Amino acid sequence: MRLLFVGIGVPLSRHHIGALPGRLYKPAWVASLPVTPPPADIHVDLALAKRLLASQHPDLVAQDVRIAAEGWDNVIFRVGEELALRIPRREMAAKLIEHEQQWLPELAAELPIPIPAAVRIGRPTEYFPYAWSVVPWVGGTMALHDALHSSQAARLGSFLKVLHQLVPPPDPPVNPYRGGSLGERRELYARRVEAAAETLGEEHTSATWRFLDDAFRIAIPDAPSWIHGDLHSKNVIARDGRIASVIDWGDICTGDRATDLASLWIMFEPRAHDIFWSSYGDVEDDLMARARAWAVAFGLMLYDSHHESDPAFARAGITTIQRAVPLPSN
Repeated sequence: MRLLFVGIGVPLSRHHIGALPGRLYKPAWVASLPVTPPPADIHVDLALAKRLLASQHPDLVAQDVRIAAEGWDNVIFRVGEELALRIPRREMAAKLIEHEQQWLPELAAELPIPIPAAVRIGRPTEYFPYAWSVVPWVGGTMALHDALHSSQAARLGSFLKVLHQLVPPPDPPVNPYRGGSLGERRELYARRVEAAAETLGEEHTSATWRFLDDAFRIAIPDAPSWIHGDLHSKNVIARDGRIASVIDWGDICTGDRATDLASLWIMFEPRAHDIFWSSYGDVEDDLMARARAWAVAFGLMLYDSHHESDPAFARAGITTIQRAVPLPSN
């Protein structure tokens, strides 16, 4: 199979791609080795969870505490029927939890969809060095596995409209990976496009890179908004096709709202897009193009990071790219 790399302008074989100086750091099939969850910086288990609760929130110890899930960043425990305990397993995740503890209570009061603002705060101890939180438990399934009804596009649009109109503080959290210019990481996305080329097919690979290459040049206005920063189908909890909660706000920051608007292509088919925009409001062409570019960026990330470990998530990434960069119909 030839891989047509439009940014270079000629059909390329794998031999050519690997030999290009300065364009790609290494061949994409080397850059996209299977991704596994990072090792924990500290072991988190049920005994630790109960010890932390007993030392700082002893009134919760009588509740039934049991493990619910373990992710890349946190281990989640159920506490009774109404609460959840989030304990970071990595230092980096602890910093994200601190962001949530600081900002989510303020945002939760304004937003029309529930978010997991902490109801109890956990402090570092001599035996556990990170902050942790007790949050409301929200029952349901990740939207990745419980597809949202098209009517929910209106709720998502209303949610993001409110979030993006809230006035940010003078000292907002900074996130170098969200809300900024995608063009600053052009080499990364070049590699990821090539990594997905075999799955996308030659025509879609060509169209995707052409679109991204143009979108990289669009300027971002100096009017940053609050953004979730990681709004995809694993961070939306659904019940019977309805949005129950928007979770995992560790990437919260201020920046280009196009980052969040990308979620439209991640979670909804094109027939629901007008429903979304009728709630969110009209946007200018440049913002629309940046939002589509962020959708492609998320799609490439999902595919590149999860094609070995989570095929359903990887497929969602490819679908997102196909929605954001549709090919002309015959």
